[in-house]
Formats: sequence, C-alpha cells, structure tokens
Amino acid sequence: MNQPNRTSLPVLAFTMGDPGGIGPEVTLRAIDYFSSAYPFIPVLFGSRSLLEHPFLIKFVRHKTILEYKPGRDYDPNTLYFSDSYGDSLFDFNAPSPKNGEASHQYICDATEAALAGHVDALVTAPICKESFQLAGIKCTGHTTLLQQLTNVNYVSMAFHTPTLNIVLATIHVPLKDVSSLITPSLLQRKVDHAIEFLRLLGNQEGHIAVAGLNPHAGENGLFGSEEQDVITSFIKSVDCDPSIKVTGPYSADTLFYRANRGEFDCVLAMYHDQGLIPIKLNHFYDAVNVTLGLPFIRTSPDHGTAFDRAYQSLSSIDSMVSAIRLACRFVNANG
Repeated sequence: MNQPNRTSLPVLAFTMGDPGGIGPEVTLRAIDYFSSAYPFIPVLFGSRSLLEHPFLIKFVRHKTILEYKPGRDYDPNTLYFSDSYGDSLFDFNAPSPKNGEASHQYICDATEAALAGHVDALVTAPICKESFQLAGIKCTGHTTLLQQLTNVNYVSMAFHTPTLNIVLATIHVPLKDVSSLITPSLLQRKVDHAIEFLRLLGNQEGHIAVAGLNPHAGENGLFGSEEQDVITSFIKSVDCDPSIKVTGPYSADTLFYRANRGEFDCVLAMYHDQGLIPIKLNHFYDAVNVTLGLPFIRTSPDHGTAFDRAYQSLSSIDSMVSAIRLACRFVNANG
C-alpha cells in the first residue's frame, strides 16, 4: 500500500455532519481557527456544494484546497477535500432524507480512509438520527455506525473534559432496560475500554471508579439489588492490569463531585444520563465524545445538530476545537 507522506503532523479526517445543522459551520470554522498553519493535516469529507454555500465559503475561500486522493503525499498548510456526496439538494435547518444520505456517506468514506491507514484519526461533526431514519439508515448514531463499518465486536462511548473522564456502560437504551444489561461480562469490557481511554490520555496508572445503578448505590439492597448481585462481586474479581485500581460501586450523587475534584481518573457510569449530566453541567462547551474499541481514534464535539442555530453564526466552536486538539494529542502520544 502506498502510504502518504505524513511529515510530522497528525492526519485528521473530518466529516461535515448533517448538512442542515451546524456541523459544516463548526467544522470549517474550527479548522479556520487554527489559521493556515495547521498543527495537523486536515482531510475533509463532505459536499462541494457546502464549501460553495454563501454562508460557508468565507471560511475556506482563502485556503489552499486540494482533492483528496488515497495514498497521495500530504503537504502542510493545505486542506484536502473529498466530495463524498455530490448532490446539493439539502434541507437547511431541518432533517431530511438527503441530509441523512450525505452525512452517512461522509462517515463511510472517512472510515474507509482510516481503515486503509491514509488518516490517523477521525473527527466527526454532529449527525441527525431523524435524517438517518428518513433515509432508511438503521442506526442509532455514530458509535453504532462506526462499530458496523469497522466490524468490531464491542465499542464504548466515552467523554473527556479538563476535569472528568467518563465511560458509559450502556448508551441509547430505555432506562427500564438498563438493569438487565448490567452483567459481569459487560462491565469487564467497559473496564477494558476505560483502561484503553487512560492509555490514550497517557496514563500508565489510574483509578477507575464504578458508579452504582440505584440511589445510594442500592443502600445495601434497600433500593435495589444490582450492586450486591452484580457490580460489587464484579469489582472484587475484575481482571485488569495491577497498575489500574478499580473501586466502587459509588453513589452517583457524590461520585461525580469527587471525580471532578480529581479523586478518580475515570468513571464508569451505568447509563447515558448518569454520565452525561455531570459532563454537560461542568463542561457544556468543551466536552469531547470519544469512541473506544475502534481500530483508529475517533473524537467528536459533544453537541447535536442544532438546526435552529445553523447558518447564522450563533454556534460555539469550542467543543469542536477541543475534539481536534484531543485527536492530535492521542495521535502524537500513541503514534
């Protein structure tokens, strides 16, 4: 395989997200934030019609843009572009089938580039589950789609902020189903991914705190038995590197306060909102979504498509900038 010349910079593949939302804007603005002296090689997967959109063109008109070709040599200070979906009939500020088809194709092409080794990491802009459904794409989000495209057995959704690192045991499932999904085998996989997360962050040692499922971590069985029946026994027999400490289960109402103050290096949360509420409360603008278990690095801003704010210069780029910086950090530390 003809591997591209990387110079010494990380090569980041960007996907533009749902064309109707803020994804194209925050992606182009975030790349532009670094001016032309990128500390990375940007490879953008999107639609040429978006680059030429009257609102978006100002973020790219002064840049050197070359066509992305697999295996080509990369030059610094250059934006490489793949016209992954040539149709221009998008619905702006709303979900639509075309939007779903386009955002899906961006991800497929970028994933192919990552699997082939032509890029070092993937940075994805927000997609819309409704647009996916309208397009007939049966997928609940980036995490499950990337799992399908890479054919890996298990992935985990994680979040990084300056003070919190959180891995979710379960993701987009009804709350009533969470209890039945919390098994020793699931928890072992999530601990393995939490260790992977710590390694990506450069931590060879670390303390992983496991949250309880029930109020007060079950209060010795008074408010639920999952802690006694599953979580506690798992922690006692967890299989992991001795340099990693795994403790719990902790009552979630105090655990995240303690983690936010630096007592723990990573928290394993039992369900989506248990982990996301402290993330968004403390770091609404700079949290980064990370997918663990993939054969490549993937980061994303921790926000949605915000159709009501799209194409109006109303959106913050802070989370996307954080996602870019974290991807570079992972590549530089682990490449």
